[in-house]
Amino acid sequence: MKAALDSVLGKTDGAKNSGAAPREKGGMISIKGSMKDAKKLGAELSSLPVFQEAGQDGDAVKAMIVESTDRQKRPHLYISFRFFRDRAEISYSVPPEIPNPSARKLQVIKTAFTLLSLLEAKESFVPDRADMYSKTMAAFDIAAGFSDNDALRMKYDLDRYATENSSLKAELARLKEEKDGLGLRLLELEKTAERMEERVRQLERLTDGELDHEIVKWVEDHNGKLNDSLFCSTFNIGAQRLEERLDSLSKRGVIRFV
Repeated sequence: MKAALDSVLGKTDGAKNSGAAPREKGGMISIKGSMKDAKKLGAELSSLPVFQEAGQDGDAVKAMIVESTDRQKRPHLYISFRFFRDRAEISYSVPPEIPNPSARKLQVIKTAFTLLSLLEAKESFVPDRADMYSKTMAAFDIAAGFSDNDALRMKYDLDRYATENSSLKAELARLKEEKDGLGLRLLELEKTAERMEERVRQLERLTDGELDHEIVKWVEDHNGKLNDSLFCSTFNIGAQRLEERLDSLSKRGVIRFV
């Protein structure tokens, strides 16, 4: 009776549970394809703001999407791409805060297929259609695990469409639509980056007189206090230059340290 009750409550004997499979910390997806020019592919990846650390790594071309980092700025939630002559390998992290590894895999597949479609349009990397179709159907199988009866009926319909080879066309059409949307988003990100770069250039052009004025104004606005690190971050200057201006202002009697 106690064993049955423990089972209902989710309690298990430690020895019996010791053989349970550990939770996966990451995964990898391999997709067949063709890379004709590694330098061209590297250039295309470097031009996309969504990627970090794009470049060649021996015979492969690598790039990474960093979704979040830890306090040491190391990639924590990420998707890593490695392109070879005959395939693309996509590895990804599944940190503890991700509640469902299968849902994470679906999200990675969606992102990977969208980006591969972009690269195919640019003739940088051409994925194998049959392998892409196989991976698509595997993704549908994973999604079916989250589905209710109506969704399972839809999966049955998709299997029937697979026999007629129409589901692949629908999937490719969906990927093209997402590709167009991603292209617009990338343009928006590029414009935002240009505006930020222009702001940085403006701040870097501050003369000593302008910077002295900003220091005095900051002190007046903050009840006579100056947060060195926040000020440097706001005006994109080094700590050494701030110290030099504070020393000059103090020597001229404009400010006084207490």
